[in-house]
Amino acid sequence: MKKRGIFVAGTGTDVGKTYVSALLVKSLRERGMNAGYFKPALSGAVREGERLVPGDAQMVCECAGLPGDPADYVAYCYEPAVSPHLAAQLSGKPIEPDGIMNRFREIASQFDYVLTEGCGGIFCPLRTDSRTLLLTDVASLLGYEVVLVSPSGLGAINAAVLAVQYAQNRGLHLRAVIMNQFEDENFLHQDNKKQIERFTGLEVVPVARNARTISADFLLESSALA
Repeated sequence: MKKRGIFVAGTGTDVGKTYVSALLVKSLRERGMNAGYFKPALSGAVREGERLVPGDAQMVCECAGLPGDPADYVAYCYEPAVSPHLAAQLSGKPIEPDGIMNRFREIASQFDYVLTEGCGGIFCPLRTDSRTLLLTDVASLLGYEVVLVSPSGLGAINAAVLAVQYAQNRGLHLRAVIMNQFEDENFLHQDNKKQIERFTGLEVVPVARNARTISADFLLESSALA
């Protein structure tokens, strides 16, 4: 039976995917769901002796109370703080679809629901040598709906609409757009939300700056939890 889950992607780098992922996993677990986390590839890990510490996974584990070593939730972990495809080349450890799926199955066997966090933006190359592997290819392999994390300020409309259209052209089903660091009293943020909803037809979920929780209601209404 296919495991339930969601794929969290971003309109770009540093838009708050890990922050949103951590709060969503926390919210689901607080509802009594056995929810877990998975990261296909991570670059920019911190070296502690012979060990690489995957900061994104560590943050999610600490916030959501996930058991075990954060490194166990990541399929490919690299030290260079560059795009995963380049980090893989520099490290001499190419990213393989089978490697991603094997680690995913290990994690999925422990949880009833798995939130998968992408890396970089929705267009993120994972491999560009003898073969091409994109982040959207991984999302397609998992077969989950996609939640897109977007900033709330100037440029949010362009970033969100283009990212949604690209993902849809790649055959992915989008569930919602999460506008991170949203300010209720900011007229620009309010209008950006309105326009993103208009031009994408998707539900837009605002998340306030420094929010400590995110309601998982929009996931519970989704086929991602059906």
